[in-house]
Amino acid sequence: MTYNRCLGTKYCANNCPYKVRRFNWYRYSHDSQFDFHMNNDLGRMVLNPDVSVRSRGVMEKCSMCVQRIQEVKLTAKKDGRRINDGEIQTACSQSCPTNAITFGNIFDENSAVAKHSKDERMYHMLEEIDVQPTVFYLTKIRNTEESEA
Repeated sequence: MTYNRCLGTKYCANNCPYKVRRFNWYRYSHDSQFDFHMNNDLGRMVLNPDVSVRSRGVMEKCSMCVQRIQEVKLTAKKDGRRINDGEIQTACSQSCPTNAITFGNIFDENSAVAKHSKDERMYHMLEEIDVQPTVFYLTKIRNTEESEA
């Protein structure tokens, strides 16, 4: 997704195999219908400056919290060290109370994500059409033993 090239034709939403792209219909920061104190200078100061709010007429999708990834990368680079497993947290993985979402480096053999990727329950969404995503899922665990009545 190249945001500065988006003209609002919505073709990428039609062609996305996952159907995760959403069209930004409103100017949220300048519309009184969505006024959460964002329509004045003082209210805009509470917004996260690392996350850009794009204007109306642009397709949106999850960026995997690229601003959080960059912050951890720069901190690790300044400290002259490698990024530790679990140091990068996306907003969804941080807010999930059951720790159902794990984010990390799949190429690091000792990371939690790499261990999950070797699980027999692992599958990719739409793997039958060979889109090769980097996100994978684990199937639900079901009770395989017959219950004793």
